[in-house]
Amino acid sequence: MTPLFQDIRYALRSFRKSPGFTLTALLTVALGVGANTAIFSVVNGVLLQPLPLGEPERVALVGHIYKSINLSTGVSGAGYKYYREQNRVFEKTAGFTGWEANLANGNEPERLVGQRATSEYFAALGITPVLGRGFTQDEEVLGADKVLVLSEGLWIRDFGRDPSILGKSVVVNGEAHQVVGVVPNGFQFGTDPIAIWKPLAFTPQQVDPDCWGCEWMSMVARLKPGVTLDAARKDLSRLTTQVIEMQNTGRDTDWGLYARAATEQVVGNIRPALLVLMGAVGFVLLIACANLANLLLARATARQREIAVRTAMGASRWRLIRQLLTESVLLSAIGGSAGLLIAFGAVKAMVASNPMRMPRMDAVGLDGSVLLFTSGITLLLGVLFGLAPAIQAARPALHGMLKEGMRGSQRGGGLRATLVVSEVALALVLLIGAGLMMKSFRQWVAVDPGFTSAQVLTFGVSLPNSKYPTAEQQVAFFDRLRHDIAAMPGVVSVGGNVALPMSNNNWTRSFRVEGYQPPPKANGPWGDFRTVTPGYFAAMGIPVKRGREFEESDVAKGRMVAIVDEVLANKYWPGQDPIGRRVGYGNDADPGWLEVVGVVGHVMQNSPKDDEHTQLYQPFAQASFTQLGLAVKAKGDPLALVPAIRKLVLTIDPQQPIYDVRAMDERLAGSSSQPRFLSLLLGLFAAVAATLAAVGIYGVMSYTVAQQTRELGIRLALGAGTGSVLRLVLHRGLIMAGIGIALGVGGALALGKVMSTQLFQTKAADPIVFGVVSLGLVVVALLATLIPARRAMRVDPIVALRSE
Repeated sequence: MTPLFQDIRYALRSFRKSPGFTLTALLTVALGVGANTAIFSVVNGVLLQPLPLGEPERVALVGHIYKSINLSTGVSGAGYKYYREQNRVFEKTAGFTGWEANLANGNEPERLVGQRATSEYFAALGITPVLGRGFTQDEEVLGADKVLVLSEGLWIRDFGRDPSILGKSVVVNGEAHQVVGVVPNGFQFGTDPIAIWKPLAFTPQQVDPDCWGCEWMSMVARLKPGVTLDAARKDLSRLTTQVIEMQNTGRDTDWGLYARAATEQVVGNIRPALLVLMGAVGFVLLIACANLANLLLARATARQREIAVRTAMGASRWRLIRQLLTESVLLSAIGGSAGLLIAFGAVKAMVASNPMRMPRMDAVGLDGSVLLFTSGITLLLGVLFGLAPAIQAARPALHGMLKEGMRGSQRGGGLRATLVVSEVALALVLLIGAGLMMKSFRQWVAVDPGFTSAQVLTFGVSLPNSKYPTAEQQVAFFDRLRHDIAAMPGVVSVGGNVALPMSNNNWTRSFRVEGYQPPPKANGPWGDFRTVTPGYFAAMGIPVKRGREFEESDVAKGRMVAIVDEVLANKYWPGQDPIGRRVGYGNDADPGWLEVVGVVGHVMQNSPKDDEHTQLYQPFAQASFTQLGLAVKAKGDPLALVPAIRKLVLTIDPQQPIYDVRAMDERLAGSSSQPRFLSLLLGLFAAVAATLAAVGIYGVMSYTVAQQTRELGIRLALGAGTGSVLRLVLHRGLIMAGIGIALGVGGALALGKVMSTQLFQTKAADPIVFGVVSLGLVVVALLATLIPARRAMRVDPIVALRSE
């Protein structure tokens, strides 16, 4: 039998003899390793794994930026063509935009998330079709654009991976299209995977050279070999200057072009939150390591007589260290395996629910790199924090330990106290981080959204332009739908908005205010733009502050009107009556004035962090779109209306699905999903950290009391009161906690700065959070010390003096 196998067998026997120690150690390791593995798997899949593109570092998103209002947009059709032809740094360029695709491939139509893209789109991304081809330049023409590229997932799900799909006809938006290619799954600009693509064929209006501000499309580009992103930005700065000179507006502006790495575009917003979580679980692991080291030190102390006997019988120091290290590594390996099971369940749950609405969750899993990470931290945990106890225990004082009745040595007490101080410091950092996040979340959900979400059903309808090409047809369809829904039992009111609140649709644009001239070097008025139907404000519970709502008489051929929110009214007409004032979306020659007929309350469109925009509404009949979000105020459960509404829509148009069906309460809760999940996880990690720190303090103080029984007995025999003994023990415990808290405050300040981008209306050094958490940790330390202290008070002086 090999020495290593002997060590393993002996370790397993010793674990069976100490089930309490073994279970505690395994649970400590499993929690630390499991939490770290779960969060690392998300970080690895979302942040570390390269995008599924060819040479993703060469892929960039290009768009317009307005620095004074911190706004990034897409580009206009005219701008796209100019940048494509005049740039010196891009090998391939492509434009793309969202596309609402209704697929008729079964008994009931299906709404798909799609895109329209120019011919170089897949080449710019470096995506090679698994079947067929992408688009050609000839297909970027109206009438010749009836071709499709499918995602591999859609091809498998709806067409059974049929290899003869190429050339087949598929009905989308009521028109037959020919399938020309299938591309692999795995890439998306956002949280919704794209299922289908169609060529982007420009209309004359979309490439109007007089409309550089019509920023309706996104632009992706592939850098030439050897060209850096910084070089691309310099070239775009050159193009910015050319465009400003060409437009000759006679007014300075802070408008410009940006180039952003594709990786940053996809995951840039979620990176800070994930790094905060990774740091938090790292702290939990360190605390678990410190606790494990303390457990091993305590176990080694209890086994000092055994070790002394083995040493007396000829065991070398190295042999003892190897045995003890084998035990610690074996403990870590078994606990790490249990942690892997915990991580597997946690990752599966996170991928299924995606609580923070993260992109790239399809890439998250326990792959080889995650398993390597788990193996690494498990081995490090076993070796690093088993080494010090092993070395400490392998230096026995033979003469003292072999005395009959010897209770053990006090060596190692300083190391154990140092570990506890570290635990308290790390726990304080985590607790303050959790406290800041919880306060931020409380501030977030306390914001008044400006509407009533209770008992409101929401869903979307997207009409195919081929079937409803005119504004009159679009308005007629939605008018009939609104009126039919309003007549249904259980419906209080109904209205529509092209972009409902909490739908992550950012409809923004610049506008004019009659009589208002922007300051030099500043952009003109800008804000959220929405077109809504009559009944919308009533259905959403949005208060009308002045004037009136839109009415059925606000039609395309009638007086052009608008409703503004109170933020816009107060900004441009302070102390004045805004009713009858005019705003417009046109140019100097034709401002396109709209008369303000009402002022409504401000509405939170997506989240409190971007809730400072002014808001302007137009009647849907005067600015119609092919898509509309409907809000239905119900008397009871709004979801109970879904089957009847779905049937009603199919009655009006058998090829028309509804989609994104959710209660407004759910949408509102979803807007706070990221801060809620961060608060929950940080709070959970902090609770574990505080518990481990309390266990550590309790363990050290229990050990200290046990080792100082004789000293305490002498004190009591000499007349010391039990109160003085209590104060002595409490003092030692609170000193450790105090040092840990003092050290942890510095770490908490650093963590607060890192978390600042995740906080809402909460200071990174919030004194209330710091004070409450520090005081709470002192109370925890006091309670953890109190039990050993009370035990010390009950020491019998006679028994204590006989112990030696």
